[in-house]
Amino acid sequence: MQGQILVGIQVCLYISWVVITTNLIAPLRKWLLWPMALLGWQQTAHAQVSKSDTANYLQSYWYNGIGLLKRPLHFNAEQWITASGSLVFVGSMIALDEPINIPLQTWNSPGAVQFGKAGDAAGGLPVQLGISGSAILLGSVAKQPGLLQFGLDNLQAQAMTGGVTLLVKNLFHRARPETGNGAFRWYGPINGWGNESFYSGHTAMAFSTANMIFLHSKKKWWVGVLSFGAATAVGISRMQQQKHWSSDVVMGAIMGTAISSWVYKQQEKRRTTRKQLKLAY
Repeated sequence: MQGQILVGIQVCLYISWVVITTNLIAPLRKWLLWPMALLGWQQTAHAQVSKSDTANYLQSYWYNGIGLLKRPLHFNAEQWITASGSLVFVGSMIALDEPINIPLQTWNSPGAVQFGKAGDAAGGLPVQLGISGSAILLGSVAKQPGLLQFGLDNLQAQAMTGGVTLLVKNLFHRARPETGNGAFRWYGPINGWGNESFYSGHTAMAFSTANMIFLHSKKKWWVGVLSFGAATAVGISRMQQQKHWSSDVVMGAIMGTAISSWVYKQQEKRRTTRKQLKLAY
């Protein structure tokens, strides 16, 4: 199933590249690019990308990464309340993990199994990075700066989400539901290699991408419903596969959304600053 999905994505990317670059079927371009217009990703004054801006893109990884690590030191009162409330909520869910997981243990019909496999593929690195890569490719070739910006921002958010996720997983080493060791088995940073239940990386990646799509659409409500709905399905699929507890999924959703919001905010500041500098000169 996963292989079929990946092959399908590769075929779609190839067809997209042919449609955009081949003059023989140029009239089809408008039909390929209409989703970009619907999302607001067409070339606009707000979405100009210069060569120098793209050249400095890698540098932003360092500054945004350091800023992300230092971010808690600069929280205001409201942000501390939000962060604390989120942690309390996730902590309270840990007590409910086992009761919530009981019906999921028997949710193993053929349809449920296929749903779990589809979610596993959708939240995995090949598909998630494929979303960013295809956006960067199409945005560059079709001269759609808005789509290109989404791809670059999403790629950076995915990198930072993945890095933080690996750090947290190896710090806590929580046993997965499939091990049968219960929801309260935490091995800590020293032992427990392979027990990486907390928190869900697939869910974090899916919500990171969903939130970035939502933000780049200028927060269109229907885009949020579709993107976050798909990300939620990924989280549920990980629970169906007995890979994660409910609290793992909720924490992954929170972290993916928070990190992508940070990246988007920083990249918007960077673009605004560079635009102002251009106007000044």
